[in-house]
Amino acid sequence: MINENYTILVVDDVEENRDILDRRLSKMGFKVEVAPDGQVAIDTMRNSIIDLVLLDIMMPEIDGISVLKQIREDSMFDDVPVIMVTAIDNMNVALDCLRKGACGYITKPFEMEQVRKQIQNCLNLEPTLAYSSQ
Repeated sequence: MINENYTILVVDDVEENRDILDRRLSKMGFKVEVAPDGQVAIDTMRNSIIDLVLLDIMMPEIDGISVLKQIREDSMFDDVPVIMVTAIDNMNVALDCLRKGACGYITKPFEMEQVRKQIQNCLNLEPTLAYSSQ
């Protein structure tokens, strides 16, 4: 499966959210790394090859928008797309994230089909190759 070539970093301070995304993305064939906060996310990105980041906005200590800013300021991560995932359903926040370099924006609760489409778009995957119902 083509997805096996891609590693997704899931960053969320809620363990249940990380676990759900980990299981479902793994079923789609992706390799998955998880991080409970922004600092661990940045450390993981420096020590692993990450192809895409699913980044929660509302986290303690370092919020997701600050993490996005750090990612975009580091030339090492220029080609890594970031999809913001949040319970904040606000067009201004979404536009702000996109202006700051996010590739996509998903509101919670989300459908996995929505997540899959955003990943597919950000990684420029062909629709038929990106998903298998197996």
